[in-house]
Amino acid sequence: MKKSAFLIVLFALTFVNCKREKNARFEPFYYASEVEFINNKDGLSDSALAGKLMFFDKNLSEPAGTSCATCHAPMSGFSDPRHISFSTGSRNEPGLRNAPSISYMSFAPNRKEELVRGVMEEVGGFFWDGRAEFLNEQALFPLINEHEMNNASFAGVSEKLKHASYYPALEKVFGKEAFLKTDLIVFYAVGCLQAFQRSHQVNPFTSKFDFYRKGKLKLSAQEMRGMQMFSDTTRAKCSVCHSIQPTPYASTDKIIFTDYSYENIGLPKHPVQLNLPIDSGLAKTEVSNPKEIGRFKTPTLRNVAVTAPYMHNGIFHTLEEVLEFYNERDIHKKFVPEYPATMNRTEVGNLKLKPEELKDIIAFLQTLTDGYKIK
Repeated sequence: MKKSAFLIVLFALTFVNCKREKNARFEPFYYASEVEFINNKDGLSDSALAGKLMFFDKNLSEPAGTSCATCHAPMSGFSDPRHISFSTGSRNEPGLRNAPSISYMSFAPNRKEELVRGVMEEVGGFFWDGRAEFLNEQALFPLINEHEMNNASFAGVSEKLKHASYYPALEKVFGKEAFLKTDLIVFYAVGCLQAFQRSHQVNPFTSKFDFYRKGKLKLSAQEMRGMQMFSDTTRAKCSVCHSIQPTPYASTDKIIFTDYSYENIGLPKHPVQLNLPIDSGLAKTEVSNPKEIGRFKTPTLRNVAVTAPYMHNGIFHTLEEVLEFYNERDIHKKFVPEYPATMNRTEVGNLKLKPEELKDIIAFLQTLTDGYKIK
């Protein structure tokens, strides 16, 4: 398909009314099981329900066996349930980056420039490097990525969708006439996938923090201390990028714990990638702009306690390791930045936080896990 036609379909779909690695243990937090989640249809429109079936369809990969949920499972906050640094796709080969959670991702603005901390900066978009400008592109790209679902073309995916059990549901949403041109089926279907990603089942806002905000419970003394330290923009500085206030250019007035900006926080290279070139991050999207090399999108912190490993290269496996890095990057020889030239030197590096303060912050971060049951 020509690029112009491709973009026309994408814009059209934007307006469619879609009716731990190692020995670590992670506890389920969402439903009792993934099967229970899959079978739950509560509150889903026809389009979101069709998108949900597509999300769990393992026949859409080449070879068959890998679905969106393989790397974005509900029981692990829509991150990789295998908790590995570099997720493996349908060919059982690892990708180049850590598969991030897609929960709350849909609230990101389309990639654009906004005023961030007094400077016009690139914000929003999707994937670690913002290469998808729109949400429907985020849903499309993995289908033909060799490290993910590995299809040769979108036309091939369209043909697979024609044989899916939920194909009648797609026709119900869009009408049979929309599918007369076979190779366009996937572009319409992605509209439903997008509707599911925007649904309350992927973005439930059911954490302890959410209930605290509604006045339905109190946080513990440690959690309150952690929230106060997290919010301190002169010491811990967490909220400078992981905003604890609504982000004005997001598509929600709820707190997502990100300003959608791009930062180079000075991460070391992952040991298994030492022989690979520098990961240039946002610079790939911004036509190799040297000022953007090594900068990656600030992710949400919702469900962070169950979505390890962390960072774009999955280098840290616990929240303790993450906070040690933020607190001591500049005073520990083990933290050698992959690309120091564009590194953030003001919010990270030598925060001088005490061990008990770090524990308090982690206690607060654990209140951001969905599925909290009020006692």
